[in-house]
Amino acid sequence: MLSTSRLYSFLDHQNGFNIHFLEGQKLIHDLALLHPIKSAGFAYFRDTFLGILPIIFFLKPQESLGIYIDSDEPYFRLKIETNSAGHTRTLLLPENFNQFPMKITGNVRVSKIFQNQSQPYTSMIQLYEVETKEVINKILSESYQTNSEVIVGEISDQSIMVTKLPPVNINSSIDESLSRKDYIKKHSPFFHDVFEAASDDIEKIVKLFEDHGLSYMGSRQVDFYCPCSKERMVLNLKGLFINDLDHLFEGQDKIDIKCDYCQKNYEILRTDI
Repeated sequence: MLSTSRLYSFLDHQNGFNIHFLEGQKLIHDLALLHPIKSAGFAYFRDTFLGILPIIFFLKPQESLGIYIDSDEPYFRLKIETNSAGHTRTLLLPENFNQFPMKITGNVRVSKIFQNQSQPYTSMIQLYEVETKEVINKILSESYQTNSEVIVGEISDQSIMVTKLPPVNINSSIDESLSRKDYIKKHSPFFHDVFEAASDDIEKIVKLFEDHGLSYMGSRQVDFYCPCSKERMVLNLKGLFINDLDHLFEGQDKIDIKCDYCQKNYEILRTDI
């Protein structure tokens, strides 16, 4: 039985880098059960999902984030919504999407919701033949403006985000000339070993990184959670069909509604509306 997925954070004091490790094996297992997309379409879903979720590290308590990829070429819509507690839901349309796009043309909308603020902060990123694996890195550099890069594991459902910390004066021994790309190249054998180990055990993961000279900063659980309910479904239908119930129910006294995110079914009576 797979352990609940977690996002781990480590600090490389000597070189001035943060390393964030997403152990996502249970997430991808559950993703396959929730969204039975086949073939290359699921492979794209999986890679993008693992690539984006390490961004949870940047969320402060009570903050939430939505990333919406609207691709025109090839055509698909991907939604990933998560929060600081790691509760996540996602959706890929169309449901029969079966491609692994090498490049994407369209746009990405990043919507961040802060505690006690009704209006989210939203940024828009244009994509023109952007390589699939570079979409998350464009989000990190253009929306979050961090010197970060995500590496998605090929042999395990895990990913690593490397972030170069800004210059500081408290540790004069840090070699600030080491670039992010040089750091990743230098440590790529270690990253490969992490993915090859494919461990979901907390103690083993922490020891693996600490033995490499990294300091453990903590971790948080990441799982699927959908806040849908019958009450919310009824409220949405009221807003859309209150003046056109005959069209909604088509002569029936009840209809079945399925949540696109978690696939849960709800029976809605005409009297509910």
